[in-house]
Amino acid sequence: MSSEKQYISVPAKDGETIRKMLLTLELLDNNCKIISDDGILYFPVKSEITKNQLTTLSSTVPIDTGTRTFDVIPQGPRTLVDALEGRLSPEKLALLPRAYDLIGDIAILEIPDEIVSHSELIGEVFHSIHTNFKTVLAKKGAVSGTTRVRDYILLAGEDRTKSIHTEYGCRLAVDVAKAYFSPRLLEEHNRIAQLVESGEVVVDMFCGVGPFAIHITKQKEAKVIAIDINPSAIDLLCESIGLNKLVGTILPVVADAHDYVNTNELSVDRVIMNHPSGAADFVGDACSILKPGGTMHYYDFIGGETPEDTLKEKVVGLVEKEGRSVKKIGLVRRVRDSAPYEFQMVADIVIQE
Repeated sequence: MSSEKQYISVPAKDGETIRKMLLTLELLDNNCKIISDDGILYFPVKSEITKNQLTTLSSTVPIDTGTRTFDVIPQGPRTLVDALEGRLSPEKLALLPRAYDLIGDIAILEIPDEIVSHSELIGEVFHSIHTNFKTVLAKKGAVSGTTRVRDYILLAGEDRTKSIHTEYGCRLAVDVAKAYFSPRLLEEHNRIAQLVESGEVVVDMFCGVGPFAIHITKQKEAKVIAIDINPSAIDLLCESIGLNKLVGTILPVVADAHDYVNTNELSVDRVIMNHPSGAADFVGDACSILKPGGTMHYYDFIGGETPEDTLKEKVVGLVEKEGRSVKKIGLVRRVRDSAPYEFQMVADIVIQE
């Protein structure tokens, strides 16, 4: 059986990068077989590609689009609900996770408390459906502590928490049990890198495993001072530096951002503040090192009906409290949902005198 589908095609060497991006964007049609033809891979997509998605994909490697006939994969269970129907009650089937985080060859599920007793079964069935993953983990508890990590439970596959994750051609060493990393910030990592100009000095105050730093220095001849209080995060960043061909430079620093900023003479063009639950406490430090006209990328969790307005008001107040003024707000956007009626937000703030 075959089906006419829209496709994204790339050279075979770029296939894994685009496959993971299509999965992240929820575009890849897993019901059809990927075609390899004369060194080119053709990926079937399941919905109309938006202009923004096309820009995201093409910014990594050259791609082509079109339509062609794909072989349809014989249908077995394609979802957890299909595979577990009859083994769990309808009420429990309704609680099964519909999405997962993809980090390298590790899949991470979030299983509600109501069905946590079935975690092992869910993991084994998920692994049987998605055989391309080497490891299936479940989140246990929330991100906590100064190092922003959480616990995980092995559900199926290899007993490990480390993998090499690829974003826009950037290879990132990630160990989810040792350092914070979110694959859902894929587009944000690339967006910030595209804003940086050659010659800039950038401070990433809470760098984690360093995705912003790697994205920036892979694209631009800039210097990134990448700070994190977690030594394991900096170890992983150092590993990633060796995995990538960088045109810029990264200075990895194990430190509390407040202590580092206040013990070093810095004058920088840009500060990245991706600590949504704690960035507000460091706005003074960012203001103290930003040049006039420099940019602060401020992240926060904001709820309510008009989170954009709430964030603008909050960050302007924080900056003015430190004796600096806001020249302009370049962008305010919702990065992702973090809870019902709450969003992880970012504001690009250009600082005046």
